[in-house]
Amino acid sequence: MRRMRVATVIWTLMLLVGQVAGAAAEVVGVEVLRRDPAGTHERIIARVHFAVDPAADANRAIVDLALAPTNADGLVEFASDLLMFVPVDADQARGTVFLEIVNRGRDQALGLMSDAIQRDLAPENWSLGDRFLLEQGFTVAFLGWQFDVVPAQGLTFNAPVSPVRGRVRADYVEPGGDRVYTGFRLSYCARDPEQPDALLTHRTAIDGPAQVIPRDTWQFSADGCTVIRPGGLNPGLWEAIYEAEGSPVAGLGMAAVRDFVSFLKYGEEGPPLRENPALVERVMGFGYSQSARFLRVFLRDGFNADERGRAAFDGLLISSAGAGGGSFNHRFAMPGQAGNSVLSILRPVDLPPFTDEGLLARARAADVVPRIFTTVTSTEYWARAASLTHTSEDGTADVPLDPSARLYFLAGTPHAAGPLPTLRRTATQTFRYGVNFAQQKWTLRALTVALDDWLRDGIEPPASRYPTIAAGQLVPLDALRLPEVSGQLAVPVYLPPVWRMDYGPEFATTGIMTNPRPALGDEFPVLVPQVDAIGNELGGIPLMEIAAPLGTYTGWNISLPQLTALRYLAGLLGSFVPLPRDAEAREASGDPRPSIAEIYQDREDYLGQMRVVAEVLVDQRFMLADDVDEVMAYAVRIWDIVVGR
Repeated sequence: MRRMRVATVIWTLMLLVGQVAGAAAEVVGVEVLRRDPAGTHERIIARVHFAVDPAADANRAIVDLALAPTNADGLVEFASDLLMFVPVDADQARGTVFLEIVNRGRDQALGLMSDAIQRDLAPENWSLGDRFLLEQGFTVAFLGWQFDVVPAQGLTFNAPVSPVRGRVRADYVEPGGDRVYTGFRLSYCARDPEQPDALLTHRTAIDGPAQVIPRDTWQFSADGCTVIRPGGLNPGLWEAIYEAEGSPVAGLGMAAVRDFVSFLKYGEEGPPLRENPALVERVMGFGYSQSARFLRVFLRDGFNADERGRAAFDGLLISSAGAGGGSFNHRFAMPGQAGNSVLSILRPVDLPPFTDEGLLARARAADVVPRIFTTVTSTEYWARAASLTHTSEDGTADVPLDPSARLYFLAGTPHAAGPLPTLRRTATQTFRYGVNFAQQKWTLRALTVALDDWLRDGIEPPASRYPTIAAGQLVPLDALRLPEVSGQLAVPVYLPPVWRMDYGPEFATTGIMTNPRPALGDEFPVLVPQVDAIGNELGGIPLMEIAAPLGTYTGWNISLPQLTALRYLAGLLGSFVPLPRDAEAREASGDPRPSIAEIYQDREDYLGQMRVVAEVLVDQRFMLADDVDEVMAYAVRIWDIVVGR
């Protein structure tokens, strides 16, 4: 323990000396809190300390950085939690750091790729599941970046606060039900709970007229952090607009990621990584959902070039972002808000540019474009406007991808997979249809390896696989040919809306909203994948559940009670509607889809077809050969639950 403490102090001191000597100055200290054996790897729990120059060109995109407090040297200081797993045997290491942008403080990769279940988010207790990333030889790192995460939620980030005042909008959706709520919490507390010009409104539709609630019928709590309406909140959209004070410099979360990656690649001091540079020959970034949207904004705002103009990430795996960005780099940011599709109403999330041309413009100008894999599920087309990433803004033409990028549509998969179905319905059913359980796991594992092969050895990756307008695979909602089954399956009559939104003339250049409730322009036309005779999607990678189907898999579902006026479906969940068992059941129900007995002779026939699917996916590099046995065992479970032994 004494040796460990000494090593910790030495590492920090060496980094501080390295700043003066011209090493990576933006990382000024790494305070190691724990180093523990973790099988093939060593686990490191640390706190990374940063200091950046607010006048540097690379930092001009950080909103309100010039207003943040500085140290004696005129630098802005901040710090991040770090959890890292470093290979013990350099000969078994890939030379690639897999750095995950944590999602609200916690992992997604370990759950998605390794079946890890986190029951305690203290970094010393994170489960690694089947250790896929470690067994592949990656150095694996997780870095905090979100200022409003608390320790119980995972890895934290300490951002300075700029002493500004401004108008803030809070929103709350009351779905209705037996319980009557009388208030809602605010992300930013009101500066003065008595402020007479604060506004509370109620709408029944996002773009509907507002009913202004008389100021004397509601109030803020004594601490200014809750809106209270003693008479209760009727179903619909509630919005409060009021003055707040003190805005964390949210964009420093992106600077932290940039500068830590730069330190890993270019820093001159500090064990254990710099003791063996072969462990960090390149850095791959991974983000899922919120953290994938973070990476899109990271690229858009030019953060892949460090303060010296060097490339940070070599490659990025951006999973399930759709066309979304996020509330990550503006005044009074709310990083956890995700957009209309999950009832984060009218947040600056789904904003152009959507396509590679605009998203990569700054990286292209600085010659720091990484190689990029983007994956999308069916849900991203339905709830995250994914079509806008590869179509014109008027929705009439395909737009080519950047040469550095590949796009993979995981057809039929949901953003958030449910458990294998019980196929039972109850009186308290939450969703109209059964929940989609189709898995991304095996394809994400294969694509992680394929991206590293591209970065490390220049091996050309699999060609992009996604639906296009030209092929007739990407269509408006009213052109979808979903086979409808009375009482079991029907096309939704709307999609979550994505508007052109005006937050005021200063927002685009300064990140300051003068219209916290944005003025709404026209909706962007959002397209969805066309489907086959079973209702499964065309144009993507036909994964195991879709290529050998036992039902219809969608990226959408409908919550109950249905919030039609808010054009809400079911957030990020999909549907599974099983095929009828045989021709008799099909005819009795009027189901236009083929029955299971008409597709497969029996269980063994189904499993034989599934093995062929797996072998094709391995050949196409969308599945690893080592995963085929696990896939087949999973196929057995699907058949036994859906059909029976």
